[in-house]
Amino acid sequence: MATLIDAPEFTSNEVYQIQATDPVEGAASGASFSGTGISNQPHQQLANRTAFLKQRQDVNISNIGVLQAFQVLFTGKMAPNGYIKIPVNDINKGLIQYIIQWGWNSGTGKDSDWTVTWPIAFPNKCVWALASLSNGADDNACGVLVMETVSFAKASGIFKSDYDGVDTTYDLNDGFYWIAIGF
Repeated sequence: MATLIDAPEFTSNEVYQIQATDPVEGAASGASFSGTGISNQPHQQLANRTAFLKQRQDVNISNIGVLQAFQVLFTGKMAPNGYIKIPVNDINKGLIQYIIQWGWNSGTGKDSDWTVTWPIAFPNKCVWALASLSNGADDNACGVLVMETVSFAKASGIFKSDYDGVDTTYDLNDGFYWIAIGF
């Protein structure tokens, strides 16, 4: 028994319908439809379409596996002190995870250093950190008390509350927010 050889190609809305007046014609040398014969034409077209769809489905299944593996790299913790890891194909470093961490620290005093331990240590390095007063307790200190970044490392950062005023009625602020970025 001879079989049709499929070729993965898609021809939309082009499956031949055998007409009542068409003679029965199978595959043979000199037969119509590239030697397949008019009776085999719709079968060949459907076989080609099926092979095309199967080929595309195999590619899609492969791509889904890649996307699922990539999705696992997105992790995080939504909390007052939290983080998010974002996978990136960095043009200099290749596939890495950018990590953004944030938090809140209670209490600030005049000219005090505050050490903040990140929710997770950066595997490679912290590249940037910043703190800002929450200013909920003392709006009078606005512009007089500021937060400065002293240093930052993989596991922690040091911020300084810098009091630039001479007002002796200054009240303590209720805390500060911080953010750190690394990989």
